[in-house]
Amino acid sequence: MILLIFSIIFYIPLPNSPSWISIDQDYSTGGGFWDIDNNSYIDFVTSNGNDMALNRNGIYFNYNGELERSCSWRSNDSGYFGHLYLGDVNNDGNFDLAVSYLGYGTISGKARIYLNNGRTLDPLPYWQTKENLHSFDLCLGDYDLDGDLDLAVACGDVYNNIKEPARIYQNNNGIFDTLPIWVSLDSSPSDAIRFLDINQDGYLDLVVGHRRKINIYISNNGSLPEIPTISFRVVGWVLRIAIGDYNNDGYYDLAVACNGQLSGDRSRILVYKNNLGNLDTIPEYTLLTNTRYSSVVAFGDLNGDGYLELACGGWWESATVFENHQGSYSQTPEWFYNWGNNLVCENMMFGSVRNNHLVDTSEIKIGDGERKLFNIKKIPIQKVNSVYLNGRRLNWQEFCFDYLTGYFSFSFTPQIGETIIINYTYSPFCDLGITNWDPPQGNLLFLNTTGSGIVLKDNKKEYGKKEKDIYNIYGRKIERIEKRGIYFTSQRKIVKIK
Repeated sequence: MILLIFSIIFYIPLPNSPSWISIDQDYSTGGGFWDIDNNSYIDFVTSNGNDMALNRNGIYFNYNGELERSCSWRSNDSGYFGHLYLGDVNNDGNFDLAVSYLGYGTISGKARIYLNNGRTLDPLPYWQTKENLHSFDLCLGDYDLDGDLDLAVACGDVYNNIKEPARIYQNNNGIFDTLPIWVSLDSSPSDAIRFLDINQDGYLDLVVGHRRKINIYISNNGSLPEIPTISFRVVGWVLRIAIGDYNNDGYYDLAVACNGQLSGDRSRILVYKNNLGNLDTIPEYTLLTNTRYSSVVAFGDLNGDGYLELACGGWWESATVFENHQGSYSQTPEWFYNWGNNLVCENMMFGSVRNNHLVDTSEIKIGDGERKLFNIKKIPIQKVNSVYLNGRRLNWQEFCFDYLTGYFSFSFTPQIGETIIINYTYSPFCDLGITNWDPPQGNLLFLNTTGSGIVLKDNKKEYGKKEKDIYNIYGRKIERIEKRGIYFTSQRKIVKIK
């Protein structure tokens, strides 16, 4: 083996055209990757309908690294469904499906959860909200730190100026209350919502995106205020929020997709830096300012350098990826895919579909007698293998986790000096999935072109000696090989690797 140390910025190893396109004619909106049927391969889960048609939710199952092109699981109920969130809500080790209900005009519906029976999802929801809502987004997180995932729902309808407050529904050992335990006093329509611990005090805060503003509710020892602790203006209509530590300083930052469809709004992607527990209200980066209807952002590592790329998309515009240059983004995306009027991005997600770019790793946390919430470094999680406390393996009923943000919480309080070891699987060379609202065209998958012979070692890479291995890694023509380095074409220029 020869060790090549990079003296340049990595590029984005995605192909120029989709590796897979579904054939179902859905108004696909929400999307997520997880192994639903427990065959060790992540599946492509979708929620469908939006405000366009009554659709059923679906799963494209993954068999040995290949996704089926037509959903073999469908929910029995149909609706105008918005986004989804995946998580183990009843602590049985299997991921369940939470789905929002957007509705159409004055028609509203119930947010709902479908349970996983170990092989697939039950086709009828086991839980629904008591109230009918207009909801475009929701998320799971252990709001009350009791070891199970609670549900936060963004509510209201900007198009029709229907005002509904954001809500949190409490999970009691797998049984959700049908009425919210927390309701915001601000009832202006919201379309994006996420849990995160901004100040790392061990309690989850709540971020809610509205038209032209973002509200942040900072937890006070587990109690969320009904009035936002922080509220600041944005240039457009917030449709998606992504959570990730883009500069690897240990604090989670915020990426926001602002939509410019409505009069007076402007489309752009905004990245807000977390300064050691204080979130900036002025964006560190403003991207895609000349596009039309930006609608989605997502964090994930595509090139294995340990920094999170930023995937962005919109309505009738290109899907793009901004490479992370060791903690910073340039103004120009390093990868894009333009499908013209055939692509209406609603969600983008990361994961390894073929299991050819997976890493098992362990992280150690030390109890302090107070904290129950911990976060791991690599997101998104593809699998949790085990969690140990002082050498004892914990069962699923003793903890829960959020695969997108990497938060783990426990049903008990780890005592001072107790050692927690979390072993999980992630991908440093993710594939990219996209849900496409445009029914005739289908959802998309772009498989990472990085060769499968790479071994991560001390934050560097080892490659095979053969020229074809290097070609597979970069997916582009090698110009020449010399003893002092390898030269290849990248982003319209010749680049040298020493």
